[in-house]
Amino acid sequence: MGEVAIRVENLGKRYKIGQRVRPKSFGEMLTGLIRTPFNEAKLGLRKPPAQDGFRQCEGMVWALKDLTFEVAKGEILGVIGRNGAGKSTLLKILSRITRPTRGYAVISGRVGSLLEVGTGFHGDLTGRENIYLNGAFLGMRKTEIDRKFDEIIAFAETERFLDTPVKHYSSGMYMRLAFAVAAHLETEILFVDEVLAVGDVAFQKKCLGRIGEVAKDGRTVVFVSHNMAAIERLCTKGLYIDKGVGLSTSSVREAIGLYLGDSCNEVNWDNEIISKASIRQNGEQIEIDADYKFKQNLEIPCLGFVISDYLGNPICGTNPLIDAVPIPMTSTNAGRVHITLESPKLLNGTYRLSLWFGDGRVDYFHRQDCITFDVVNMAGLKQLPASSVGPVAPKCHWHFS
Repeated sequence: MGEVAIRVENLGKRYKIGQRVRPKSFGEMLTGLIRTPFNEAKLGLRKPPAQDGFRQCEGMVWALKDLTFEVAKGEILGVIGRNGAGKSTLLKILSRITRPTRGYAVISGRVGSLLEVGTGFHGDLTGRENIYLNGAFLGMRKTEIDRKFDEIIAFAETERFLDTPVKHYSSGMYMRLAFAVAAHLETEILFVDEVLAVGDVAFQKKCLGRIGEVAKDGRTVVFVSHNMAAIERLCTKGLYIDKGVGLSTSSVREAIGLYLGDSCNEVNWDNEIISKASIRQNGEQIEIDADYKFKQNLEIPCLGFVISDYLGNPICGTNPLIDAVPIPMTSTNAGRVHITLESPKLLNGTYRLSLWFGDGRVDYFHRQDCITFDVVNMAGLKQLPASSVGPVAPKCHWHFS
């Protein structure tokens, strides 16, 4: 590893949880003020909770626990995890917005952050004023900001509203300007949290391109996203966070694999219409089974499926109505649906299965990406890598003349 830009050691962040009730009247507020000293005195008589370790105390939750990793200068770190895993908390600590409960983070370089809509801009100031304000926060001189000003406006496409207070901007306009400021001002480290969650497709593509340009300039980027395709394309290493615990990986694909979970070919559900579902490769075929039990007889048990690649891009899917499957001779409320998928031939890789079940008119069951499975040599021994040609093998007839 080269010169270190970010070093995180044993980082932990604990939050107090609970409901804060607003007083409904002046009398309630006054009563609360009188009671507070007595409540604090009672608490003072109790033994304070242990501070050693990460024991979960009542009313407290650890958003991050014992997180340790390093990012070299010029690297792009992709941070991956489920909602509530602690990704945004990590960026807020690195951006100095909040303090850690324990541990420390050392940041070497000037930092720019794009965390969420509403962060870093003053609503009453115009777009122009906010650009200069953010530059001043970064320690830049006015002449330095002047050199970047036209690039920022061209990228954000907000020139018409430049002298309008940003509180009147739409969320898309706000995000365009916020990203343009963060990505174009003279920062050495850039923190980006879910920038692709707001904006149209053209803007998202523009943002990804700009992040790539920033990295080529030798700047360090920490990028949080649920877009696995963007993570794999842009990032040079990955950090997977699960319930506050992080695992740093040398390979982005390895981090994505941890996020998607280990390959599991069967899943069970309690108190659901579908009680069990499975998928397996049988030579050059894929077989899907689902056990169902409904409250009434079904004319046709309509099981629909979609197979996606490991990044979540749909590949193929169908159901018995689309395939014009003949209606069974007798209706029943329980049984098993068996599907044999002969084409397309999937190339070697990891895939995900989503399921739907209904009566042909209404869906009563839906599970997105409920099973992750691997395919090996379904398309034969000789095949090109899926990363180069896509996940399916074409069936061709060749003729030479």
